[in-house]
Amino acid sequence: MNPRTECRGVVAGGVVPGLIVGLREGLEGALIIGIILAYLTKIGQRSLHRYVFIGTGAALAGSIGIAGLLALLHVKFTGTGEALFEGVAAILAVLVLTSMVLWMMKAAKDIRRHVEERINLLVDRRQVMGLASLAFIAVFREGVETVLFMAGLTATIGTDVVAGAAAGLAVAAFLGYGLFAASWKINLGRFFQGTGLFLIVIAAGLFSIGLHELQEAGVLPWLAAEVYNIHASFPDDDQANPLGYLLRGLIGYNDNPTQLEVAGYVAYWILAAFLYWSIRTGKIEFVSRPLRRLWAAVKRTPEPLSADPPAL
Repeated sequence: MNPRTECRGVVAGGVVPGLIVGLREGLEGALIIGIILAYLTKIGQRSLHRYVFIGTGAALAGSIGIAGLLALLHVKFTGTGEALFEGVAAILAVLVLTSMVLWMMKAAKDIRRHVEERINLLVDRRQVMGLASLAFIAVFREGVETVLFMAGLTATIGTDVVAGAAAGLAVAAFLGYGLFAASWKINLGRFFQGTGLFLIVIAAGLFSIGLHELQEAGVLPWLAAEVYNIHASFPDDDQANPLGYLLRGLIGYNDNPTQLEVAGYVAYWILAAFLYWSIRTGKIEFVSRPLRRLWAAVKRTPEPLSADPPAL
């Protein structure tokens, strides 16, 4: 277990990461639901809004249920088991977060078109419950991503993350209302690019923290020697150094990282940059083509193998 997760007081190190995650995930969900509602109104099917609300409510309830289950599991673990749970939660959160950021690079510009095509198909076939399912899947995916990432951050940084996420979701709901009810103008491409870069920074730090927890659990006993130790001059705990604690939440700062933590941090950045370049350019086919196939399957649309993915 990481004793730093018990630090409470001067600085809430997890608030900012939680805020960004909640804002981004919440706005993604609000964006899709807003598109569905607006398009149903446009084609004269406003009476079908209730099915969208049913799906959205069910997705929110399901996400809350998963959050409660993970919280219960965390409480049940102690000692080595707790360190193992925290490490696995952090690594899983990194995988989910990174895949989400990369997916939005590809899909952001085409979301409206794909959602509207799906709605037309469902309305033509009179599959009203399909609308509920469409809303459920859209919101539940964002909810699960948020819950998993919150689980990773909460386990390794602290419960301050939850407050930040709640604030982010509230802001996302406000922005979502403004986008579709008040016709506000927001450059969504730049928004997702900016928040995506910030989330990659958070994920890199969370990955190294996850490796640290797995080392404490004895799962990864290799490269355990400290690279440096500056705890005396710039510690990363709340009471002694609020700035260090804040940096821990933002970038995964550690005052005494092991060789494995440093190697993992660097390796994550190399891999993230490689995948980013691959998806943006489409020049590395053995990476970009499988990803495009996966996304095409998820969206249930034909995949143009010869075309590069559009840049935001």
